[in-house]
Amino acid sequence: MAQLTVSQKITIGLLSEAYSTIDILKSGLYGGGIDLQLPRKIYCLTKNIQWLYNLSPNDSTLTDTTNYLIAICGKYYLQSQGAISGGQIINPNQPTQFTYLIPITGADFSDATNYNNPKIVGKILQIFWNDINRYILSSEYNQTSTGIDILIPGFDATANPTYELLIYIVNP
Repeated sequence: MAQLTVSQKITIGLLSEAYSTIDILKSGLYGGGIDLQLPRKIYCLTKNIQWLYNLSPNDSTLTDTTNYLIAICGKYYLQSQGAISGGQIINPNQPTQFTYLIPITGADFSDATNYNNPKIVGKILQIFWNDINRYILSSEYNQTSTGIDILIPGFDATANPTYELLIYIVNP
């Protein structure tokens, strides 16, 4: 997969804002667990990046800032990238060049509740669980010396290997 340009990432931000707004509106009460401020956060960050890009397209901070934009776009990043790539289907289980987003399934867990990955040890995380369409609260998982342990009652990755989660590293 080719590296995205800053301009493409700005377009992804603009599309993700729209997709997240639509998702919240369609999800009913409380937006179905989606952060109700997410479209505004994406909008503000995208507009700031756009301003800096128009002012200085070679600014050294644009790469990290646009990577952060992609991280907060979450699942809408994949939908937006599909739209700008001409509708190509993007498999979220295939690794991308983006290092702050780690898509995992139940099959990636070492046991019923433990996921081990040295990349996430000691990092501030946001974990989105696609199957329930919301972020896992910080009280619903523990960070371990090897990764994370999901504390949600009934969560069993061995019984449900098709679980889909997205781990965002907030402080890479």
